[in-house]
Amino acid sequence: MVRTRKISAVTLGLILIAAVVWSGGQREAPDAAPDAPADAIRVGVLAPMSGAFAGLGEDGVTGVRMALDEVGYSIAGRPIALFVEDTQITADVAVEKARALVERDNVSVVIGPLSGGTTAAVKRAAFEWPDVTFLVKGASNEVTMGDIAPNVYRISFAAGQPMYALAEWAYENGIRRVATIGEDYAFPRDQVGGFAKVFGSLGGVIPKAYWTPIGTPDYSSIIVDLDPNEIDAILVTYGGSNAINFVRQLDEFGLLDQVEILGGSSFMDATVLAEVGHLLDGVVSGSLYSGDIDSSEFRQFDQEFRRRTGRASSLFAENYYTGTKWALAAMEAVDGNIEDQAAWRAAFERISLNAPRGRVSIDDYHNVVGPMYLNRVVEENGEYRNRIFDIIPDVDQFWTFTEGEWEAVLPFGRDTPTKLAPER
Repeated sequence: MVRTRKISAVTLGLILIAAVVWSGGQREAPDAAPDAPADAIRVGVLAPMSGAFAGLGEDGVTGVRMALDEVGYSIAGRPIALFVEDTQITADVAVEKARALVERDNVSVVIGPLSGGTTAAVKRAAFEWPDVTFLVKGASNEVTMGDIAPNVYRISFAAGQPMYALAEWAYENGIRRVATIGEDYAFPRDQVGGFAKVFGSLGGVIPKAYWTPIGTPDYSSIIVDLDPNEIDAILVTYGGSNAINFVRQLDEFGLLDQVEILGGSSFMDATVLAEVGHLLDGVVSGSLYSGDIDSSEFRQFDQEFRRRTGRASSLFAENYYTGTKWALAAMEAVDGNIEDQAAWRAAFERISLNAPRGRVSIDDYHNVVGPMYLNRVVEENGEYRNRIFDIIPDVDQFWTFTEGEWEAVLPFGRDTPTKLAPER
């Protein structure tokens, strides 16, 4: 059974943010366009285009457009129409925008949303639209641990997947006590919880877990509470502007030289390194992405993203790009007949894709299986980047534990880290 909740109807007449390019050529869809042709495959995108995660959402939309440009907004002889909606990083808004894409724009597939909380909300509502498939990015455990929605697949990663190997590395390298800090919503709680599950099983301790609202600008009260004599490291799961602000304030308080930092998958993204990489030289993180990946798929993707934006590609752009490529491959497999959703989903599930991040596939729980990376920040030619020092192939969401062992500690909450890695 899929968990559900009742959502109020959204007012019709929402503004169309992005629409269609159906002729050939390598160009981006404009912000507004004429109505799509009657035979167009209609694709929706959910991403935060405003608020603290706006930059990440913009990267995601860029990734979608890059993938569609590669096929000239056409697949299997059918044009493709693109519709983009802003989730505003809010669960109820994300569901309303999903409803608009489905009921107003008649999309067959939705790519996104991005954050864990909005993704969980859309997953709970997805039963209302059985003839639409959602390829979500948000990494909260709820999406693919426990109940599985037949029309929801995760194209990115479960929050804990990049954290398992990081927890092992930390313990093997003498780190025994870790404080954690992150925003107080599903993805950071699940990412910290995944780290704590492994770290605690090895004997590590998490004496304190700090949680802040999204967009918190001032971390001084937390920073002054951190005692370098009581911990070996801080696990930071912030992303975007919040990560940048936190690092700068750590530097202002003089803590960067007193305690080691471990990075979550969003914390060490290129968007952060571009601003504060000089303060993070040598920091180790766990991620599904790195600027150090050595493949033609990565190089092509990264070069095109740099051409469009003037900066290195991010995992957010890659996840949306890969999701779109995956969707296109399944459309090709069914000769463009995406209206037969059962056949299209069956094709989607069979595809193993060579993505920029590496080879990925879908498991029986509708979650991605793929490589995870341990990265270390290095400076090269004036640019700070992640340098891979370990690759862990074919990582799934359960790691070395059973499904039942995960279910016994779910859902993760504010006190999960200290419970899973308690004082001994």
